[in-house]
Amino acid sequence: MAKRLPPRLSDEEAALLLDVLFSQHYALELVRSELADIENGDKAADEHRYRQLLRLYDRLLTERE
Repeated sequence: MAKRLPPRLSDEEAALLLDVLFSQHYALELVRSELADIENGDKAADEHRYRQLLRLYDRLLTERE
């Protein structure tokens, strides 16, 4: 099965999507899930991306409180 490419969003659509992800607290859950997949070996990621995700997770968690 071929991998589907993500849709190309306009700047306005991307901003709206981000707003929804943050307002519904899905952003934190998505990052948490991505980290778990990497840590469990279900997804491959280099050290730089993993550290970026950790920093993002910490920041989102702090902002939520």
